[in-house]
Amino acid sequence: MSHALEARYRRLLRAYPADYRSERGAEMIGTLMEAAGPDQRRPTAREAVALIVRGLQVRAGGNRRRSQAQTWLGALRLAVLLLLTYATAAALARAGAVVTDTIADGELGFIGNLGKPLALLLAVAALLAVARGRYAWGLLATAGATFVVLGVEILSYNTDVDFVAGEFTYTVNRWSPSWIVDGLPMSLILPEAWSLPVAALLTVPLLRWKVAAAGRPLAWLLAVPAAVVLLPTAYAVTTGLQPWATFAVMAGFLVWVAVDARGTLAGAALVLPLVLVPLNFYLWPSWVRTDELINASFWSYLAGMVALVAAGAVRARQQARI
Repeated sequence: MSHALEARYRRLLRAYPADYRSERGAEMIGTLMEAAGPDQRRPTAREAVALIVRGLQVRAGGNRRRSQAQTWLGALRLAVLLLLTYATAAALARAGAVVTDTIADGELGFIGNLGKPLALLLAVAALLAVARGRYAWGLLATAGATFVVLGVEILSYNTDVDFVAGEFTYTVNRWSPSWIVDGLPMSLILPEAWSLPVAALLTVPLLRWKVAAAGRPLAWLLAVPAAVVLLPTAYAVTTGLQPWATFAVMAGFLVWVAVDARGTLAGAALVLPLVLVPLNFYLWPSWVRTDELINASFWSYLAGMVALVAAGAVRARQQARI
């Protein structure tokens, strides 16, 4: 009986890093076994939750005393990484559609489609650069990806396509100022059109107050396919999972506050582009859409973002007093 209970405790201790287990695992097992009841066959729910949360805190560094300034600066870096992950996922979905259509049709079609794989490459470069702590290079790549994404959408908006003849005609003179005036509002209805410039803006403070890179930078690429499915992208909108998948992601970041405030605060920044998209309609007088702010998803995103900031701020204050 005691061997089975001990084995279950050891499985729960896997939440802790390996070096932590090798140093303190035996002592922790001994303490847990001494506190267990004579006929206890499995850990209590409270013990299981406490061990898992504490183990994740040790892995994430949430168990260390950290000033509020350090917490917010760490959250800033995570926010940039999450925004770039989302932008990369959105670019991957659009580039994938271009590649698939080109293979199926045997031709590229719209010349602006060349920019979508380029935007993907720049977004990947920005993500890896920031993950490695090379913030200047990350900012340059992010700016380049922003330019390409907006440029492709502006070009697309100002181009009429004759699908029968396979011809493209421009609605206005090429490179005229009206291209931007007419095309920019359309470009800004894309979440990635906001996630990239917001990521660039948040990267600027990191040029002065650098946060050391941690973990494995390439591991961030593993989050990109998950973001394609779980966040609003050109692929995700066809699956019927939205907006519920995004709500689940927000809930996950809110629960993470028990582990580390930085992740929760960064999660709020990830939601920001989804709040800015409907607000975009109010930036252009000719695009007044009073129904956008009544949309339940908008208010859910806004409420979730506020909740994440509030919970993260409270937890940051608590971590400063550990």
